[in-house]
Amino acid sequence: MSRTFHCKRTPPTATCGVPLSRAFLYITLAFVTGCTGNDYPNITYPVSGRVQTSDGKPAAFVRVTLHSSKLVSEGDPFRPSAMTDDDGVFQLTTYETHDGAPAGSYAVTFRWAKPQKTLFDPIPKDKLRNRFALPTDTSLRCEITEAETQNIGIFKIDTKKLTIERVQP
Repeated sequence: MSRTFHCKRTPPTATCGVPLSRAFLYITLAFVTGCTGNDYPNITYPVSGRVQTSDGKPAAFVRVTLHSSKLVSEGDPFRPSAMTDDDGVFQLTTYETHDGAPAGSYAVTFRWAKPQKTLFDPIPKDKLRNRFALPTDTSLRCEITEAETQNIGIFKIDTKKLTIERVQP
């Protein structure tokens, strides 16, 4: 005598009888909605500028960084920065690409070196000999306001005298 069993096929379940596909959907939705908020410590405002040489030519590959002791003391470790393009133009980034910088007073630093081709290449030398790479009491300063967009000016680099001046604030 042979027995025949008829099994009702049911989808696999997670806990509490919820199908795995639905449980996966709920977990995915919770993750995605939790990760899309921008919980940044400060509001940023779009900021741009330009760097050129003393003879008016654009300075490409200059790293421009803003330093604020106030933001660091408030627990925001991010420093707005940008790399100039082939036209010497930069758009600052703090948290997301080209989002700008929080309002405040900043020291401006500059490092002019070609980018590394790979992470394993040596760090290229600064054409400015690291003279403007760290904020000091004599660093150029800028003020970022709560404006919709702002241009912090044109910075002119004299590589012979090793000076930087803002020619158009």
